[in-house]
Amino acid sequence: MTEVSAAQASATEWRSHCLKKQGGWFRQARTILMKDLKAELRTRVALCAVGVFTFASLLLLALATESLKQELVADPRGVMRPAWNAPAKMGMLWVLLCFAAFSGLSHAFVHEEETGTAFTLRLYASPEAVYAGKLFFNLLLLCGVAVVVTPIYMAITGLPMGQPFAFLILMLSGCLGLASTATIIAALTSKARGSGALYGAVGLPTLVVFLLLLLNAAGSLYMQGAPVMLHVKNIGGVLSFGVLIVAVSALLFNYVWED
Repeated sequence: MTEVSAAQASATEWRSHCLKKQGGWFRQARTILMKDLKAELRTRVALCAVGVFTFASLLLLALATESLKQELVADPRGVMRPAWNAPAKMGMLWVLLCFAAFSGLSHAFVHEEETGTAFTLRLYASPEAVYAGKLFFNLLLLCGVAVVVTPIYMAITGLPMGQPFAFLILMLSGCLGLASTATIIAALTSKARGSGALYGAVGLPTLVVFLLLLLNAAGSLYMQGAPVMLHVKNIGGVLSFGVLIVAVSALLFNYVWED
């Protein structure tokens, strides 16, 4: 116990020295972000995992959507309408983004454990800097995927944009919530063997809540004559979810990372 405590104290002292020398946790987080970006551009592991999944999903949607567009169902009044409405299409888009994110975003922490660089990272940077750097990396990757996938998906399925400003805020809020959830779950599951299966199992309950909030926001986004406060409430709920996950993760990450 004494040797472990001494090692932890030495690591803490060295980290404090690095933190002072390099100008604070923000600069360290930026360094970690740039390291991950350079490593990803060199190996393209996460990009390939996300790209293959999204390409296959969009191809399947392209083959199936034409018949779905033509399919009509009768409402309680007997009026024929399209089987897919706009909120349902928005929900399908986020299901696609969720699975794409969870297929690639776990690599941020798993790579550190597999290559043995996690210990060096613990010595070099504070837990806050590590979490911020990994979160920004996942957020940039997910936003990049959303920027590419969303226009293609809208062209394939005929998803309308609705109010452009509200649509943009909803997409950014959703990306924040999904990236923050994927980041902390990846940090938890990187400590365990068989992290691939555990990653999805741990993330499922959080994703259910996340998708329910997104469906509520999509329902108000495409509602005719919806009051502004309804948009603020539902889209603000998605944004609040992301902010809450980030805040809780920042408080708990020190225990996860130092374990």
